[in-house]
Amino acid sequence: MTRPRGGRLLGFLRQRVKVAAVACVALFVWAVAQFFRPDTGFTSLISIGDQLSETKVTALRQVPHYVYENSPGYDGAYYVQLALYPTLDNPELTKAIDNLPYRSKRILLSWTSWLLGAGQPGWVVQAHALLNVICWLALAWVLLRWFPLDGWENFLRWAAILFSHGVCMSVRHSLVDAPSLLLVALGLRWLEDGRRGAGGTALALAGLAKETSLLATAGTDFDWRAPRTWLRTAVGVALIALPLALWMGYVRWKFGAADDPGLGNFTLPFAGYAEKVATAWREARGPGASTLHTATLATALALGVQWLFLALRWRPQERWWRVGAAFALMMMFLSKPVWEGYPGASTRVLLPMTLAFNVLVPRGWRWLPVLLAGNLTVAASLFEFSPPHEFYTVRGAGGAPTAVRVVPSAGWHGPERHLETHWRWSKGEAQLRLENPGAAAVQVALAGKASSADGPRSLRLLVDGKLIWGGTIGADAVAWRAGVTLPPGATTVVFATDRPAVRIGTDPRDLAFQVANLEIVVQPAAVPR
Repeated sequence: MTRPRGGRLLGFLRQRVKVAAVACVALFVWAVAQFFRPDTGFTSLISIGDQLSETKVTALRQVPHYVYENSPGYDGAYYVQLALYPTLDNPELTKAIDNLPYRSKRILLSWTSWLLGAGQPGWVVQAHALLNVICWLALAWVLLRWFPLDGWENFLRWAAILFSHGVCMSVRHSLVDAPSLLLVALGLRWLEDGRRGAGGTALALAGLAKETSLLATAGTDFDWRAPRTWLRTAVGVALIALPLALWMGYVRWKFGAADDPGLGNFTLPFAGYAEKVATAWREARGPGASTLHTATLATALALGVQWLFLALRWRPQERWWRVGAAFALMMMFLSKPVWEGYPGASTRVLLPMTLAFNVLVPRGWRWLPVLLAGNLTVAASLFEFSPPHEFYTVRGAGGAPTAVRVVPSAGWHGPERHLETHWRWSKGEAQLRLENPGAAAVQVALAGKASSADGPRSLRLLVDGKLIWGGTIGADAVAWRAGVTLPPGATTVVFATDRPAVRIGTDPRDLAFQVANLEIVVQPAAVPR
């Protein structure tokens, strides 16, 4: 019997949708893989800044991890230290974490990382870096409940959530938001199936991951038209909130009362949002506008579309509407600390609202503009997956080992990149430390390009006071090449210039010279210097 033509077409389209979904997962895995470094693993996903160097707990100091220069880092740097001591029994935590009672409320991910790492510091740190990745993959599966891959419209909703800025930001900085969204989604799924115990447990865990996730208890079984059921619902919500309440009691007993900076995240209705939209609009249309400014404006407007949709389609009898409405209500009162930045933390704070929006928008081409407008936060996600980069590469020649470690030390500004060009500006004299962990000396060839910030100046490369390369550089990049023998241990290459650094235009930094695309090639054997 011949299959109808319409059936063959539908099967073809469904197959294409599944291929696109697999491609999305592969793209995500590839993007995450770019953050792997042989010496520090995936720890660049935690966003640990060098400004925390003096306060980090001892266990983290002893684990190789990526450190971002001239940066305070981000919240994941605090949560990973909690993961090393999830019972909060290390006195170092009080100095290592900016507000320990506040941060430690969100303890679930730290417990999970500790368990996955079997309590071993090196494993715990890597587990914490990858926990959001695991949750992303699990969320991709859970979302199929509401967005089965049977058509392009469901695929758009599925992909829009997974690649929303809030989810991607959580993955990129090892935050609590994407795992919390996964638990909220699981909780709502089980509640829809009539599994109240499992659903309530998932929501309780979501609260331990992030306290605002308890707003999703609005999705528990509730009939506002039947007052006799209100008490039962209230008792159920209280039981869901109980684990967080008990843990907060433990934290208070251990550290006493503390100021909650989270209270500063709220203000008068729409005051924070209006300021965000006005600022984003002005910057996106200003003379210094960039694609990031445009994406920030699109993100703010997208959240506004989600809010308007929930406000105009009043559906209190629907479980997902109540969840979305609870977070939409919170959005009204969010203040500047949540909205500021490019695009800011609001996208991850409001992730359950984004999920509810995609579940509730009616199917059909008539609603497609609303669906697309409400998911424009995806435009900002591209900026989250730029892996850390350096101005050098290390490789072996002729099969030589490449164990040489490179450490930019004194005198450099942070690394910069444009397309395939990577560089650092110096503040004047700058140093590069080359570490040879082997027992024998190795020969290393150095090559790169150098240019000056303010016209001709000399540049000399010195090792132990001996010149290995020298020349004059200017505005146009000059290629240079030098060789040096590295004995076991550390060798410092000094980049020296004859004139001090200067200020150029509106750049607040002192700039002397730029070194770009530095290539360090380890030779098969050492030769005399």
